Amino acid sequence: METNQERVELIEFIYRQHYSYLSYNLSTLTPDKQLVEDIIQDVFTALMRRPDLVIDMKHVRQYLLRSGKNRLIDIYRKAKPALCGDDQVINEAAGSQASFETKVVLGDVIEEVLNELPESYRYVILARDYYGYSFQEIADATGGSCNSVKTKICRARKQFNNTYKKVANG
Repeated sequence: METNQERVELIEFIYRQHYSYLSYNLSTLTPDKQLVEDIIQDVFTALMRRPDLVIDMKHVRQYLLRSGKNRLIDIYRKAKPALCGDDQVINEAAGSQASFETKVVLGDVIEEVLNELPESYRYVILARDYYGYSFQEIADATGGSCNSVKTKICRARKQFNNTYKKVANG
């Protein structure tokens, strides 16, 4: 039975042996060198928490590379919110209830309504509802608090709805 010290030494050996391979392969997937270093650190931190994973492993190099790629994919998915899912794109491409002309007219009406809103309201509505930013991200960008952003978005949506009703009816 190995002691903790022996397991740590084994992981350090694996780190020295596979670091350059892992670094090179992850660098081909992303140009961000700091991100590559962070991913490598995460992979080996996970191994330090569960050193028993490595003891009987035959293909350590493949395990490390797969773990690194999975972490990179997770980071990219969290960093870039999708505006719509694949199902939504397929459904829209296959056809929907509204005709193309209706969509164009509706888009023009929405653009007109947005242009009538004050700039601060337009900014928070687009940031939250179109680009998918979180309340905290908008607060950081505007320099306000999270609660003030929530209040501003609520007021902006109310004004948007009122303006939309006027434009659509008039």
